[in-house]
Amino acid sequence: MSEERKTRKHPMDYLPKEEVARYHVIAISAVLSAMLIIIFYFCVERYEGLKVALDDINKVLQPVLMGFAMAYLMNPIMKFIESKVYGIGDYIEKKTGYAFGEKVKKAVRTIASILAVAILIAVVVAFLSMVIPQFVKTINELVRNIHAKVGGVLDWVDEITGYRFKDELVAARKSQNIDKAIDKGIEMGRRYLNVENNNQLVSFLTALGVNVGHFFVNLVIGIFVAVYTLGSKEKLKAVFKKSIYALFPQKAANEVVITVRKANEIFYGFIIGKIIDSIIIGILCYFAMLLFGFPYALVCSAIIGVTNVIPVFGPYIGAVPTVALIFVTNPMQGIYYLLFVLVLQQIDGNVIGPKILGDSTGISPFLVLVAIVVGGGMFGVIGMLLGVPTMALMVYIVGRIFNHLIKGRGLPTGTMRYENLDYVDLGGNTIVEKKDKQKVSQTKSLVAKICSRLFSFGKKEQSDASKPDTKDTTKQ
Repeated sequence: MSEERKTRKHPMDYLPKEEVARYHVIAISAVLSAMLIIIFYFCVERYEGLKVALDDINKVLQPVLMGFAMAYLMNPIMKFIESKVYGIGDYIEKKTGYAFGEKVKKAVRTIASILAVAILIAVVVAFLSMVIPQFVKTINELVRNIHAKVGGVLDWVDEITGYRFKDELVAARKSQNIDKAIDKGIEMGRRYLNVENNNQLVSFLTALGVNVGHFFVNLVIGIFVAVYTLGSKEKLKAVFKKSIYALFPQKAANEVVITVRKANEIFYGFIIGKIIDSIIIGILCYFAMLLFGFPYALVCSAIIGVTNVIPVFGPYIGAVPTVALIFVTNPMQGIYYLLFVLVLQQIDGNVIGPKILGDSTGISPFLVLVAIVVGGGMFGVIGMLLGVPTMALMVYIVGRIFNHLIKGRGLPTGTMRYENLDYVDLGGNTIVEKKDKQKVSQTKSLVAKICSRLFSFGKKEQSDASKPDTKDTTKQ
């Protein structure tokens, strides 16, 4: 019996190797799909625990992530500095015959990396040093003169309503409701900060100082990570590619490398383009506010520029506090400023943005909205910023998978080829379009002919009316 069992073949042995490989792929796909379903169910069921775990991981990896982000943003500046230094080196080589060695190139890379990160830090520090004092000054002025500013708004309301509500507005100004509202706002702020007395205030400020110190420590570590990443980016890329080809089959590894390259293209084009676009909008807003005489030009333009980084909702998020700030100071200027912001955002959305960003994401406005809402709900402001390129990458990956599957079935990959699909002819494996398409096109052509006849008839009548009556003139 044992010999018979040894000689007995497995049913899979009678199948061709191609069929066996196909069944293996199906089995592996089924197992992976089941694992993904289980992971997705776990993430949904244990969302709060997963969020806490991700927050803990983020706290540990925060300096590394900050360093990677700085290196990612400063890579073009580092390459620019390197190109200029290497240009000088080429000139020296032509004149003297001396060429840069490997040690000199490494030194150039290190210096360029340090300069790139230093430029980023200098720009951020200069921006904050200009904006923060003005912001604090604006808040102090607003708090000191809040009653006078509210009174000015009431006077404006009284004026534009033709003094029909003069008694009510005078009573509102004399009443203590405004003071109560201000006190209530301060009380709500204390509750939000969880501060009820001076001891809790001291504890809050102490915790705030500890968090700020922790942030700066992470920032310093992140700077070193950024310099190291920029200095050895070629080696890191080589290690990544080697690992991919070691872990995956060659065909799958090629797909991973292509997808990562596309992800870099999408994220880099979108983030850098959005930052440049926001800087331009902030500068335009600042000089336009100075030109039109709007108050708080630096603070408002800084808020508009920073919030403009957030797609779709960013301009409106920045417009609300700035319009309110100017409206409280001067209501008519607040209305003019609102119109100015709307015009500025139209210029950005229709002229500046498309010129800089182009079609960097390649997804529909509906998916952009979904990405912003989901990303913002799950990860806050960072999610709103990175949600759009993440959605674009997901659409790209799904599109490549679908194109691969449908190409294997011998069908065209163009999406619009399926717009008027009725069915697929199994004999020739070709797309058969709907029969009513021809009727629709005939109806459209008939309507076009009728319209052209009507318009041409009207033109003919006008031309006939404009001609002189030769018969009457001859009779006369």
